[in-house]
Amino acid sequence: MSRYVIIGAGAIGVTFAAELHRSGNAVTVIARGAQLQAARGTGITYARPDGSRVLAADVVGAPEDVELTHSDVLILTTKTQDAASAIALWAGQPVRLPDGGTSTAGASLPLLTTQNGLETERIALRYFASVIGGVLALPATYVQPGVVVAPGAPSVGLGWIGAFPARDDPRLAQIGRDLRRANIETEVVSDIAPWKNAKLVIAGTFVLDALYPNTPLRERAAALLRDEAAAILRTAGHALAEINPQASDGRPKFAVRDVPGYEYGGTSARQSLARSGSLETDFINGEIVLQARLAGRAAPAHEAVTARIHTAARDGLAPQSLDDADLLATLPQLGNAQLPDTDVPTEPLASAAGRPVAIGARR
Repeated sequence: MSRYVIIGAGAIGVTFAAELHRSGNAVTVIARGAQLQAARGTGITYARPDGSRVLAADVVGAPEDVELTHSDVLILTTKTQDAASAIALWAGQPVRLPDGGTSTAGASLPLLTTQNGLETERIALRYFASVIGGVLALPATYVQPGVVVAPGAPSVGLGWIGAFPARDDPRLAQIGRDLRRANIETEVVSDIAPWKNAKLVIAGTFVLDALYPNTPLRERAAALLRDEAAAILRTAGHALAEINPQASDGRPKFAVRDVPGYEYGGTSARQSLARSGSLETDFINGEIVLQARLAGRAAPAHEAVTARIHTAARDGLAPQSLDDADLLATLPQLGNAQLPDTDVPTEPLASAAGRPVAIGARR
């Protein structure tokens, strides 16, 4: 079995670590700051609908604390805005080879990415010969240092993985099997790019979950953002996969369940705004803006919501504290009577209980 070295101990990192360790894989987690202090103290609590436990995987504070070998797999679970520095740091770490020689992580180990947006894989290819792109539908919340909640059940979440760019990778099938054993329902795909693009369209609505309570107007805004993103990506020549959260019999593959003692934290954007943390918005909505400008077009809705959440963050606003009047001022297009109504929720991957799923919530 591979050992999984998880770079980042936020919501996604701890969830991967706990589930991979439970299924029998060796796991080492790289943590920092208050999360590292919590791990070294009473430990990191991992709360699930069926109970809580303390993370049993090894937790260390730096690459130098890990002796890498040729059978290791690196999983990057930082935020997109923190990815570049982490990738550059880890690419040069020494790796012990079977013949007693040494190589570097960038030359000899696969790096599995988990970030929303399209930027992380492009950065990683500058440093790593083997990049495996990942797309997640995995609700998880970093509640506070030392506490992560993962309410998805029976599976903890869904995943799609594939080599980036599309090619054969000898480690890919085994990684997929390990993730499935780890309660993450994972599909290995031949070309991960359409899945990354489809997730980007969905993730572009997370900014609304951060700023506004769910109302019919917010649902129309979500439809506007999805339509604009899909149109821009297709104009730029990007294919979009169909992300289906349901099994062949039509039942949801997982649902967000109650976790005693904890509330559901919502999307990654809402969690970041709640913690006054840095935002991935520039790599999600901002990616749509970038793609539009490269194609000689504009993405006015995505530009507007990007500006609005940055202002909200600077002003220290609480999540979902703005109203429909603010949303209409931000997206005046919503006042157009010709804009179609929609019954599609802000996050299309909805739970069986009707609660929206934070697809790839983190960190």
